[in-house]
Amino acid sequence: MNLGQSGRFGTAPCKLPTWLSEDEIQALIREPRTDTVIGLRDRALIIILYGTGIRASECAWLCESDVDLGNATIKVTGKGGHQRVIPLSADVIEALQEYRMARGPVSDAQGFFQSREGRSMSRNAIYDRVRKHGRKAGIAKMLSPHRLRHTFATHLVKEGVDLLTISKLLGHRQLSSTQIYLHLTAEDLRIAADKHPVSRLIEKLEDFLPSMKLPFQNPLIERNRKEA
Repeated sequence: MNLGQSGRFGTAPCKLPTWLSEDEIQALIREPRTDTVIGLRDRALIIILYGTGIRASECAWLCESDVDLGNATIKVTGKGGHQRVIPLSADVIEALQEYRMARGPVSDAQGFFQSREGRSMSRNAIYDRVRKHGRKAGIAKMLSPHRLRHTFATHLVKEGVDLLTISKLLGHRQLSSTQIYLHLTAEDLRIAADKHPVSRLIEKLEDFLPSMKLPFQNPLIERNRKEA
């Protein structure tokens, strides 16, 4: 479904983002192995991308010193070098802690997520790992870190979190960038309306209606009624 950003002025339509269901997210999180360092790393990658909505580039730039599990926060550097602090839930903290312990110590300036060769993971490497686990989890949708970002925002909207809060978490500098997620709830409402039993009831009611016109629909009778 395409929605124009401003139908009144006829601007170009924007495509609604696609997100994952809760079942798909659960399948994705369960896919990486938990008996290897790489498996724990990939699991932590998926969880932090979905659990915070950060971009793949922000994840790649995440240094060891940016991850403060004691205070349950991470500090990310977004577009234009703008930094923001994002709170972490208990589940995200647990996943990051498990990976950190399996990975071993690194310097504060090193990347939090390390490659097999001991280098900071690149943005492209993060994309590749997410896509790989998406395929192995049997998810039909083309998966990417950005799709996990959309899923993060969409699930928050569905839980009733206000747009201003979501905008700050995503690092949007303008609230208008976040407003696209309102269309998602509008679409949900439309789908729910389509599922209402009234459509089935109307179809059944038509079976009882006569094929002839009812009296008040006859123009001559209606005119005589008004003149009486």
